Amino acid sequence: MTISEVTSVLVVGPGLNGPGGVANYYSTVYPRLSRPGILPHYLEIGRTKAAWKYMHPFADQVRFGQALSRSKPDLVHINPSLNLKSVLRDGMFLVQAHSRDYRTIVFFRGWEEVFERRISGAWRRLFLRVYGKADAFIVLASGFREKLRSWGIKAPIYSATTAVPDELLEGFCLDAKIKMAESEKCLKVLYLGRLEREKGVIETIEAVIDLARQGMKVSVTVAGDGIEMSNVRALQSSDELAQHVVNIAGYVRGDKKRELLSTHHVYSFPSIYGEGMPNALLEAMAFGMPVITCPVGGIPDFFEQGKMGYLIDSPDTDQIKNCLRGLYEDGALSQEMGRYNHEFARKNFMASRVADHLCTLYQKTVQYRRIQQ
Repeated sequence: MTISEVTSVLVVGPGLNGPGGVANYYSTVYPRLSRPGILPHYLEIGRTKAAWKYMHPFADQVRFGQALSRSKPDLVHINPSLNLKSVLRDGMFLVQAHSRDYRTIVFFRGWEEVFERRISGAWRRLFLRVYGKADAFIVLASGFREKLRSWGIKAPIYSATTAVPDELLEGFCLDAKIKMAESEKCLKVLYLGRLEREKGVIETIEAVIDLARQGMKVSVTVAGDGIEMSNVRALQSSDELAQHVVNIAGYVRGDKKRELLSTHHVYSFPSIYGEGMPNALLEAMAFGMPVITCPVGGIPDFFEQGKMGYLIDSPDTDQIKNCLRGLYEDGALSQEMGRYNHEFARKNFMASRVADHLCTLYQKTVQYRRIQQ
């Protein structure tokens, strides 16, 4: 590709102002994709874009076809998760794109093990027939790459991460945060994410309440929304102590989110859900927080046990308690982990770097297709 050539890319994803990790990712990364050599277009799909509530799957396909005709991209970039609904919807996007001979790149986000087993079994041939025609793939975990190869995918498979908005850290000073933490003499734990049973929000709250009953100065803020909210509220109202140490912030974004990340000391997200690479975990690292989490998705590919925090086997209350107690009793270790995470996130997870990497993959994919032709 010469300097004068421009790669036009149609990115297909959820509404940029909506909730969820993919929306957060593109609301941050997409504005940074426009540059010399790259001309991005974004197609928002989903329920909010349909005129009739239950017609959006059909409307998405129609609007996708119209977007292809309008933008005539060099590359189509879709963003499925490995689950039934997403794979079927985005598979139909691929069929449309390939029928018109458009290049395609598939970025797998979430990854459900139950659906993975379906593809490994009866769905493998159909999956390969549709997704095997893609020109390239992007994954958030080495395990995802290995599984795609085992299914017979031959195209290039690249690794990527989710992103921390550069502007989120504007005005943030880690030294000031550490000094404030030392003066407060209370371990402030943050759970920031979707409130799902498998993500460990209940166990995190139980661990904090138990430690508070044992005399430890600790609190937890729960930020997010989801089906577990009623159970979260029940735990908070269970007794006077719980009401004192459990705070419910609800869904947060913007300044409120920055405030929570700036004022809390430990991030607890012991999830066994089908994660890819949780945005909030990377944001917590960028704000100098040790993290407690589980080895799912792309987390084990970069996580350094004992340097970034703790990987635990499952969302187990006792394991979370032990981790929190250790961080409370060894403030120097907690600070060391926080500094390490802050620098690691700045070097690897900032949106500007992620966008640079994504544009490189776009150009590689277009060049690869041209060479093959």
